[in-house]
Amino acid sequence: METAEPVGSSALACDTRMTSAFGALSTATIRNDLADLEAAGLLAHPHTSAGRIPTDSGYRLYINEMLRPRPVRANERAQIKAGIDAPASSVEDALQDATSILARMTGYPAMASLPGATSDTMRQVHLNPLPPHRLILVLVTGAGRVEHRLLEVGAEINANQLNTVANFLNHELSGRTLSDLRTQRWEDVSGGLHEAGVLGLAKRAWDQVQNAVGEMGDEQVVVQGLLTLLDEPEFAQIDRARGAMKLLQDATTLGELLRISSQSTLVVGGRAIIIGSELRDLQHPALESFSFVGISYSVGGEVLGTVGVLGPTRMKYAEAVSLVPVLAGRLQESLESL
Repeated sequence: METAEPVGSSALACDTRMTSAFGALSTATIRNDLADLEAAGLLAHPHTSAGRIPTDSGYRLYINEMLRPRPVRANERAQIKAGIDAPASSVEDALQDATSILARMTGYPAMASLPGATSDTMRQVHLNPLPPHRLILVLVTGAGRVEHRLLEVGAEINANQLNTVANFLNHELSGRTLSDLRTQRWEDVSGGLHEAGVLGLAKRAWDQVQNAVGEMGDEQVVVQGLLTLLDEPEFAQIDRARGAMKLLQDATTLGELLRISSQSTLVVGGRAIIIGSELRDLQHPALESFSFVGISYSVGGEVLGTVGVLGPTRMKYAEAVSLVPVLAGRLQESLESL
């Protein structure tokens, strides 16, 4: 995990951590133990004359039985707090900040899923005048998404008409799921509007709402730190680097990874820790070179998505499992104050 190279018996015999824990050990004794671990399927020979590397089964045993999160340092907590604004300006901005700082602190690509439009609801609609003849339509969803749309209007729109339209929109939209609003027809809601100026503005605002809701995808993923992978020796070969870059630009696969991790039984201390070979159902060959450490984030007790890091299988698990929950906690604070 430290060197990205196979480890032989001589290197272990000379390692001061081994000798301080077990005393002097002969290379022959270590070779016998390595052979037993290899027979158990926990280690492997990449080449006949090379040392050993852990198999995915070996990493799973380490994760489940031996992994201990390291204490999060005070300066790391300060970085996380300073890097994620509270209150957040929007869910997407908060996730951009969160994944950026997580990638920087771990050295691995970080990602997060936005709340799905299927279950998200409309919380509130604002119509704000922007002199001389424009309006800003602001949509705020239950999950904290914020969308803005600009409307050109005539000077004849007065404050009373504006309030009437805003009240109409909030009455018809608030509490409705976005997926329901996508299929809602104007003709089914506009029966109570009669004044020409109000009716015209309400229809234009309604069309903008429909456009905004239609653009809120069900599978949106924020990814930061793609280039950090190129510093890892596993991806020095151009073919492996290209495969990794394609994976990190595949929003569908990453969205499915984040969804699976939120439902995974491979949870250690509240964190989902998944080794790439355990994701064969996603049928993306590049995933087998990776592990994912993630945790769900929520607002008001409702889970909105997952945030975590995707690193090589030999990633620094103890660091990732320590930092990811602290960051998710700060993200939750930011979103709850939105």
